[in-house]
Amino acid sequence: MERKLRFKGTWYPSDKNELEKLVKITPEKLNKQYLFGVVPHAGLYYSAPLIKLFFNSLKEDINKILLITPSHYYSLKENVIGSGKFSSFETPFNNIEGFNLNIFESHYEKATEREHAVEMILPFISQLKDTKLCVTHVNEFNDLSYIHNYATKILESIDDNTAVLASSDFTHYGSNFNYTPFGNKLNDEIINQVTNYDRDIANQLINGDIYSTINTAYKEKATICGLAPMLLISEMARIKNMKGNILGQSNSIKYPLYDNSFVSYLTLAWRDQE
Repeated sequence: MERKLRFKGTWYPSDKNELEKLVKITPEKLNKQYLFGVVPHAGLYYSAPLIKLFFNSLKEDINKILLITPSHYYSLKENVIGSGKFSSFETPFNNIEGFNLNIFESHYEKATEREHAVEMILPFISQLKDTKLCVTHVNEFNDLSYIHNYATKILESIDDNTAVLASSDFTHYGSNFNYTPFGNKLNDEIINQVTNYDRDIANQLINGDIYSTINTAYKEKATICGLAPMLLISEMARIKNMKGNILGQSNSIKYPLYDNSFVSYLTLAWRDQE
């Protein structure tokens, strides 16, 4: 089964030349060492610069990628990671061969077919030579033991040539999202508060402190889209004693401030300790 493109011309340019300029990977020769990452899944006009930060620093000799996204359009029960079986993924460039891990609940092909968070990553993976892809989805964990157990199972099922990527946008702020804890009228002070809030969450994830992340997110009723995938990858990195970094941060704000709503984005990455 092949996953077909759904968002071409809407979430990213339909013109190949324009798209290539947006997503072109230019690997950093001195910093190609990251194995695990968190990247945004907004439209590529917003997210491409941050997604590139991870792929530019991806460890060499990677031949498989496990992508973990939320499911925006297909219902998933709590503590369930669902996956579908795909032989290939269509991209605007070269198609990507699929692979499967049998540790997830099966028959979630519809979730993958409909998911924009999958499609935003495909143009980047297609630039990697002979790299296969497995896609999974999780929306919520209500018990830390599920996070730990899944993290352990994944680590036991992948090898050193497999990168793991979580898809998440951070705070959705403003009246459009019914989330205005710092005030209703957008200004530089509020933008800075959201920036610092998300950076604190990111540092908790980098340090493997998923307990604090969950407490902070639920206490503040955070509007982070993809918290569960991030918790999972943070726990995997903690188990492996990996070192994490914030590679970049941005948002969807366009000046002057005509709108009172915006979304915040970060890219996180983990590598083996030196």
